[in-house]
Amino acid sequence: MTRSQAHTIVATYLGWSLDAFDFFLITFVLIAISKTFGVALVVVTLSITLTLSMRFVGSLFFGPIGDKYGRKITMVISLVFLAFFDTLVAFSPTITVFLILRALYGFGMGGEWGSGFALAMESLPAKARGWVSGLIQGGYPTGYLLAAIVYLFIYPRYGWRPMFYFAALPAIAVIYIMLTTKESPVYNEFKKNASFKQTFRTIGKHWKLFVYLSILLVGMNFVSHSTQDLYPTFLEHQLHFSPTYVASIAIAYNAAAIIGGIISGIISQNTRLGRRWSAISFLIVGIAISPIWAFPEIFGRSSLIYMAFLAPVIMQFIVQGAWAMPGVYMNERSPAEARATIPGVAYMVGVMVASTASTIEVLVSSMFHDNYSYSMLLLVLIVFPLTAIMWFLGKESKNAKLDVAPA
Repeated sequence: MTRSQAHTIVATYLGWSLDAFDFFLITFVLIAISKTFGVALVVVTLSITLTLSMRFVGSLFFGPIGDKYGRKITMVISLVFLAFFDTLVAFSPTITVFLILRALYGFGMGGEWGSGFALAMESLPAKARGWVSGLIQGGYPTGYLLAAIVYLFIYPRYGWRPMFYFAALPAIAVIYIMLTTKESPVYNEFKKNASFKQTFRTIGKHWKLFVYLSILLVGMNFVSHSTQDLYPTFLEHQLHFSPTYVASIAIAYNAAAIIGGIISGIISQNTRLGRRWSAISFLIVGIAISPIWAFPEIFGRSSLIYMAFLAPVIMQFIVQGAWAMPGVYMNERSPAEARATIPGVAYMVGVMVASTASTIEVLVSSMFHDNYSYSMLLLVLIVFPLTAIMWFLGKESKNAKLDVAPA
């Protein structure tokens, strides 16, 4: 691997990590924000839905730009946009302004993943794609882990608003990308003929692939958001753990998630499982452990403090293991002329639909006297099997050529 390729890996990992960091800041302080503005918790969880829905709109805007003007510059613009608006969240005077700013942040977030992953996958040798996909997608739990650290040290002393001062951190990724990263060689091959017309013509030609990937990513995003977004609230509100212990658990299960993604990527590249069966295998294990994850007191109250730590660690290892696959899989199956658009938009279609996960869990829990365990387990037992079926219905993509198709 060349130095330039190594810089590309670091840049895309850093960009996605800090992008996710900005997103997950809110998940630790939903209750605190609801008290600040005097609104119900479900109103604050609406901000998650708005953020994730606007990611879809952002992908529609930034995806074609990435295919026409390049992966690198698109990633930079989207990072600057999202960092600016999420930092302003710290100064929100009302719940309305708060919701608008988080929506605008989501718009910028919608452009980073598609361009970043295309840049990485197109710049690397085929043998490196599996573990690099797991590493880069591991930027998501890395961001979650960083958010947990900020929550641990900032929230108990200063409250939730100063936490969002750190939302400006993606500027670090922007500086690094501009100084060290080269444009994708695949994009350079077709950039003279790149146009919005060409991008949309390519999407139209591969519409069945786009529909399949969108449905697959609806399932995958439900897999992650159903197990992540409300879990800190579950630990704090239902299990009555302190902010320090909640943050410690979140740090641990996100560290496990990073490891799970890399291991899964290596398995998919170096065994007969490939992309599809690696994802399916991890999802099946997730189904098996889900009762312990949702009911950590299942072995008795005396074991609660240990199981509430261990169960989410195992679950997020599994979830990220499955999530190591979509990035490399979608890029290996998508044509170069629309590679920043098809995977990016398909991902954000899934994000938009799955953005309802936390709201669904809050509403369903009200049917069980505000017991989140039942609603979280129910959602997992629905979406994990359905997503495994979608992976089974797809085609294997391992080591596909990513160069430009002949004219």
